[in-house]
Amino acid sequence: MIARAAILLALCGMTMLLCQFSPPAKGGAEAGVLAALPRVAGNFVGESEPPTERERELLPPDTIIVKRAYRTPGRGVESRDLAQASLVIAGSDSRSIHRPEVCLDGQGWTVTDSRVHEVKLISGAALSVRDLAIQREVLLSDGSKLPLRAHYVYWYVGTDVSTPSNLERQLMTLADNVFRNVNHRWAYPSVMARVTDNLTPRQSGERRRDDAETVTMLLDLVRTLAPKFQKSLMSP
Repeated sequence: MIARAAILLALCGMTMLLCQFSPPAKGGAEAGVLAALPRVAGNFVGESEPPTERERELLPPDTIIVKRAYRTPGRGVESRDLAQASLVIAGSDSRSIHRPEVCLDGQGWTVTDSRVHEVKLISGAALSVRDLAIQREVLLSDGSKLPLRAHYVYWYVGTDVSTPSNLERQLMTLADNVFRNVNHRWAYPSVMARVTDNLTPRQSGERRRDDAETVTMLLDLVRTLAPKFQKSLMSP
């Protein structure tokens, strides 16, 4: 016990010294993403959407929020897909970037599964993203309840790094500030789509997709979107 306490005390002392004598952190003003989502992404065409009043209320006023609703063209709803994409860029207040489970829970969603996927980009690079399977009940006009399922895919982007883990993001923030003299201005891209295999095309306005098909569709969208706004993935 005494040895552990001594080691912990030594680590705390070293951290304090590093923080005290390290040079002022650079960066923090320029994000690792462009503050825009492309209008066209593969087979999808995106329509700009304003932030909701709730988003404006919850996030600090200098937070940048970019949103688009991406749809595939088609003559009938049986062949159409719909995905919501958003890009949140932190301002001076770190509360802009947080775990999405917090907001999803406030919107009535329950997370039923969480896993990380590796998205292989056309350039050959790999991007790690987190996929949350979520569910909530909606009340129909006849008084019955319908389980609504969806998948929410997100990751965090720093100055020149990215991660699907909020814990790793926090560790990177500390380590890069101390050892690399970099102060990340974090951004938080995400894409979301409903699972429609229990909905009629009239109810959803989309083609029927099960969980696997919905995840595949979202990862394909990420594969197209990410290199168009994430600077570390953009072609020189």
